[in-house]
Amino acid sequence: MAKVVWTARAFAQLEKAITYIKDERGQSYASIVLERILEVTAHLENQPRFGAVEPLLKHKKLQYRYLVAFSYKIIYRVDENNDKVVVSRVFHTSRNPKKLKGI
Repeated sequence: MAKVVWTARAFAQLEKAITYIKDERGQSYASIVLERILEVTAHLENQPRFGAVEPLLKHKKLQYRYLVAFSYKIIYRVDENNDKVVVSRVFHTSRNPKKLKGI
């Protein structure tokens, strides 16, 4: 079983997204989105390669994969050596995808 670890940047992006949703749509909807994102990433403990390979990051040495929850793309990589999954970004799908290349 792999351990799911969030980078500081990914966690900050998640917090920012949930705060935005709370302000725009209310606490109830923000809680639903947060719960779904955490639920989706928890599946990675048992199935680290569940998500598809992120085509915009194929140029990287490490292989990045992604899952989608609502309108959020959760970008992660599998660290086989340390038996963990590293969540790198939480990216809203309406944003310019070229900004992802900065990982």
